[in-house]
This record gives sequence, C-alpha cells and structure tokens, in this order.
Amino acid sequence: MILGSDNLILAGFIIVSLFLIKGPNFQYYWFIFNGIWIHLYLDGTVGYWQQHKWLFQKYSELDLRYPLQEPTLMTISAIEFFIMGPLCVWIALRIKYQKNEILTNFLIGLTSAIQIMGTIFFVANEWSRNFKDVCQYGCFTYTFANIFYFWIFFVAANPVWIIVPLQQIITAYKNLKNLFEPKKSKKA
Repeated sequence: MILGSDNLILAGFIIVSLFLIKGPNFQYYWFIFNGIWIHLYLDGTVGYWQQHKWLFQKYSELDLRYPLQEPTLMTISAIEFFIMGPLCVWIALRIKYQKNEILTNFLIGLTSAIQIMGTIFFVANEWSRNFKDVCQYGCFTYTFANIFYFWIFFVAANPVWIIVPLQQIITAYKNLKNLFEPKKSKKA
C-alpha cells in the first residue's frame, strides 16, 4: 500500500532531510545524517518502535536482539531516539546558523562521548553473549548473509561511530581552547 504508515513515516524523514540538506561543512552533515537517519529513523523508529516492517525484518536478520527486545539494546535504541536524535539535529542547526560556539562545541563533545559509549555498550553486550545474535551460524562462516550482516554491518560499520565522534571531540576541544585562549596582542 503506497499510503501505508511505513511509507508515510519514511516520506516524512525524506522531506525533513531535503529541507535541511544544505549545510556549511562535514560536521553539519555528520550530525544531521546521524540525527535524522541513524538515531531517529533507523535505530529509533525501526529498531526501538519496530516500525517499517521490511526494514525491521532486515534489522532482525542483522541482529537477533531486535526481535527479542534485548534490554541493553532497547535501552541504547531508546537513548538514540529520545536523546541522541534530537541533540544531533539541534547541533546541526546550531552549526548551520552559527549559534553560540561555546555551547555548540560543548554539545558536540557531550553528544560524541555518548555516541562512543553507546557503540561500546552495543558491541560489548553482543561480545559478552559470544556474538550469538549477530553470528547465528558462526562468525567465520563466509556465507553472503554472514559477510553482509556481520562483517560489513557489525564489524566494519561500528568503528565509524567511535572514530568520527572521537574526531568530533578533538575538534570541539580545539575550538573551545581557541575560544577561551587569551588573545595575544601584537607589539610594534
């Protein structure tokens, strides 16, 4: 059905994304993409609220913790939907409209630290379960599904949400340091 709730939700996210598409730099795009698509739509609407049946089925193939509503995963997904998504969109808008650099850089550092912590808990939780939910047939079986879901989406993709937020923290720290550093006067 073209006007089904799944398609209307997806259309809403597309429209909001198109409205906010023009931005000044990579940092803006990182936060707007993560806020709208990763936190609010994929991990929140699809993972936590279990909307968009086809995508939820793919999430469930990737990680059996989703259909089981495993508590740690649901907590992380709730934090992503209710806290991380809105914070990322707010940061992106603050970057775009150049609002209060001190608060913006503080929020970037805080949000990026929460992102790193969430990624570590997401991976560590599965590691503590011997990868039974992401490697249903063994991690070293090289079937298409295992390569696609485990090696690409779990192993290769998760470090992105540690490396880029760490880079964002470093950039925010440098920006704050420059903002608070006393200006050196030029002597003739």
